[in-house]
Amino acid sequence: MNDIKAERDYYRRQSDELGQQILRLQQELTEVRKDVRRSLTINSLILKTYNLINSDVSIESIENHFFQAIMSSMSADRILILRYDEAADTFVSEFDPGSRKDIKPVIKLPGKVPEFLFVNSGTAPGSIADTLCSAIETPYILWTFNRHEGIALLIGNKTEDKIFRFPFEEKDRSIVESSLSVFIDIVKRKEAEKALLKSEGRYRRLVESSPESIFIFSDNKLNFANNAGIKLLGAENPDEIIGKQLQDFIHPDDYETMMDFITEILEEHCETPLTERRFKKIDGSVVDVDMVAIPFTFKGRAAVQIVALDIAERKKMEEEQLRIQRIESIGVLAGGIAHDFNNILTGILGNINIAKTFSDPAGEALRFLNNAEDAANRAKGLTQKLLTFSRGGTPLRTTASISEIITDSVNFILSGTKIRFEYIQPDDLWAVNIDVVQFRQVIENLTINAHQSMPDGGLLTIKAKNVEGKTEHTLPLEDRMYVMVTVNDQGVGIAKENLQKIFDPYFTTKDRGSGLGLATAYSIICKHDGLMTVESEPGHGTTFFIYIPATNEKPEIIIKDIEPPKAGKGRVLVMDDEEMVRNVAVEMLGSLGFKASAVRDGQEAIEAYIAAEESDNPFDAVIMDLTIPGGMGGEDAIIQLLKIDPDVKVIVSSGYSNNPVLSDYSDYGFMGTITKPFSLKELSDGLFGVLKI
Repeated sequence: MNDIKAERDYYRRQSDELGQQILRLQQELTEVRKDVRRSLTINSLILKTYNLINSDVSIESIENHFFQAIMSSMSADRILILRYDEAADTFVSEFDPGSRKDIKPVIKLPGKVPEFLFVNSGTAPGSIADTLCSAIETPYILWTFNRHEGIALLIGNKTEDKIFRFPFEEKDRSIVESSLSVFIDIVKRKEAEKALLKSEGRYRRLVESSPESIFIFSDNKLNFANNAGIKLLGAENPDEIIGKQLQDFIHPDDYETMMDFITEILEEHCETPLTERRFKKIDGSVVDVDMVAIPFTFKGRAAVQIVALDIAERKKMEEEQLRIQRIESIGVLAGGIAHDFNNILTGILGNINIAKTFSDPAGEALRFLNNAEDAANRAKGLTQKLLTFSRGGTPLRTTASISEIITDSVNFILSGTKIRFEYIQPDDLWAVNIDVVQFRQVIENLTINAHQSMPDGGLLTIKAKNVEGKTEHTLPLEDRMYVMVTVNDQGVGIAKENLQKIFDPYFTTKDRGSGLGLATAYSIICKHDGLMTVESEPGHGTTFFIYIPATNEKPEIIIKDIEPPKAGKGRVLVMDDEEMVRNVAVEMLGSLGFKASAVRDGQEAIEAYIAAEESDNPFDAVIMDLTIPGGMGGEDAIIQLLKIDPDVKVIVSSGYSNNPVLSDYSDYGFMGTITKPFSLKELSDGLFGVLKI
């Protein structure tokens, strides 16, 4: 019996131990299952989170997906993402997918913010855990805080049902921390992408609206052109140019240099300095540009971005300025020659005039004197042309209407030719302030040029209209009123290589001609504060554009007379540095009935005038040369004479001047002007206009 009992006890103990082992095994299996489940949960959550990295969704959608992944993987009921406001020491909810998603709770913790916290049961009132449980209204929470990013994740679980849900444990920390870190990285990346897209949008709008032409080339092909670039290349839409080779848009002579630039940019990752190049439009024409090129990335590929500015108008303005400077340089020489030549002509013409008064009207000598006078007058006209290049020769302006000047000048030149003439202007055409003689010369020269370009006849059209300087923004004009005159012919046109030379003195392509016609016209317009430009194409005629400053004043009415020189009486003092001019002026004045004396400079003139006053035999008028090399000229002498006699009658005389005294003589105290070389009639008219005899 004892043996049986002992054996039974043995087997009972063995059974109990086996039961305990089975129970422990069951418990271990349960833990293993939980660990496996947690491991699967972690892997599933991490996988779901990482799948959001490349998803093409918004940040809000990523938050939704992340919350759903957390809640489904961890059997959570509530979840909040909070940002830490360090200044206020509070957490503000960014998103709440629960029933209170329209509410953004603000949480202030009663103590130091924990990096990690999990709660499986009720907590003491007032504690941090209690505060968090109250905020999310659940007895089970898991809290993790990324202090560096200032972001916290608060997860809540309301039930203890271990079949479908399980309370949080410290092991869950790895799940949440890993997922939160990945989520933060994804959001930051998406925010950066969003900012980049926004920046790219702004950049594209800026590029498209830029007045500069912007191009992107990669693999030697044009991949992008903004609106200005499309227009620069002569296209109407991008399809005409996108995808074409670089060489299609670069002047052949510049292509090799451009390729060197691009190679250097791509290899050295540097940018080029501002440089001038020639681009080629789709129609084959060439446009000058200033450009810079920089390295660029276009759709993930190495590229070059080129920013170009059309400088055609700027070059046109520069050429106009260079032409003006060239004319002024030549004018220094021309003015000096004209001054000396006019003094000589004064002696020649004056002596001829005097000789004619002593000649027998029926004699043979008078015929030769008339021929000599005609030749001298032709030489006088040549010096007037030379004066237009000088810094002197200031226009003697009057307010005039150009209509009659244009029609009279053109009809005079074209009389008896095969060329038809048409003049068009508005009824309200503004008046202009011009030297009528010089402006007439401009029209005559342009008409002669048109006549020579249309040997078989054609139509010459001249139009005049009112314009504001600001409307012609591409030309070097001031912001004021202008009358624009266009002179268009149907002639042979001008070759491109000659177009920039036609205003140069002595340049001509004609068998007959001095090359001074257009140069004279150009210089005259410049001296009127205006501008002359030209457009021409071989076989399609030529158009000249003239801009003359307009005025609101009414045109003056000028009445010309053809009376012979008047005889008079009185004393006249002549001051000139040239002995020949002094002698002939005294003789001419004597032939007109005046008693004349002559001196060399202003100082002698002052002394002579004072002596005459003191002798009670004063001078009735004084004729003074404006410029005296090495001595006192008329401009300085008149100041002293006016102090001696405020009523002194002084006439200024000059064949060349580098100041505006001749055109504005009254502003300097003079009462009249006589231009050398002068005839007896001109001398007589000048004196009688001052003396009022």
